[in-house]
Amino acid sequence: MGRFMVRLKAAVAAGAAGGLWALNRRLERTTSPARLGGEARRYRWGGGKIAYSVAGEGEPLLLVHGVYAGASSLEFRANFEELSKSFRVYAPDLLGCGFSQKPRRRYGPEDVTSQVEGFVRDEIGAGAHLVASSLSAALAVPAAVRSPRLFKKLVLICPTGYGTLDRPSGLLGDAVYGLFRAPVVGNSLYHALISRAGIRYYLEKMAYRDPKLVTDGVIEDYYRAGHGPGARHFPAAFVAGKLNLGISDLWPRVPQKSLLCWGQEAKTVPLSGLNGFTRNNPRAEPRVFRDASLLPHIERAGTFNEEVRRFLSG
Repeated sequence: MGRFMVRLKAAVAAGAAGGLWALNRRLERTTSPARLGGEARRYRWGGGKIAYSVAGEGEPLLLVHGVYAGASSLEFRANFEELSKSFRVYAPDLLGCGFSQKPRRRYGPEDVTSQVEGFVRDEIGAGAHLVASSLSAALAVPAAVRSPRLFKKLVLICPTGYGTLDRPSGLLGDAVYGLFRAPVVGNSLYHALISRAGIRYYLEKMAYRDPKLVTDGVIEDYYRAGHGPGARHFPAAFVAGKLNLGISDLWPRVPQKSLLCWGQEAKTVPLSGLNGFTRNNPRAEPRVFRDASLLPHIERAGTFNEEVRRFLSG
């Protein structure tokens, strides 16, 4: 009887694992995400292909989306077309996001920094203005310091690096990362995180001030962008803290004029963090957007686009 029970439990466990594997495979085949617009192109970097959209004429302007589950260039859906009326706008999906390839690799801060730097050097081929969001804004700072001729002016939206996401993740981060990288369990954890309910919670509670802006269509865009083979690897590095970067030593050395855009009611990157940026670099100008949280470029798109156009053209 004992031996029978052991075999029965093993069979049940194997069946459950098989069921999870089948579910994960089905979720990975979710329909492709929506495109931002403009001309669709590809850029090869680090052994993978980065998808990007380009539109407009004028000085080059690079838009770099933030880092989170479901991240893609669609974050700039309220800005891309409008800014392309004044600039040659480039909006890539970072490697591991959206339409870009999603290789299994151990992502770190330098992966994003080098992508931004390489994209301007190889695809744009001249100095470009940069708009970057949240953690990506911090990860772009080393590129601006070590390759100053590649960047003209910077627009950083709720940047991290001063008191937020500025320390190594430690042993807890290692454990979390290990779980997410496990073949079956990792996929299951990720698909729970990137479920439609999970996305709605993140957008309504953390990203937006006005939950009415979190429509079913917006959720579906994030959902589709966050699925597909290999989609969990880049967000897993973020959740585990492997992309954290402190920039207190680098920020004072940023030579470009910078516009710091902050939602007054941002929670995950609170407005109090603005002080560290303005105090330590005299070339930085603050802009605080009322009735906005982590995504002022969406919630206050009209005002944001005008502020950016004025700052970059001034």
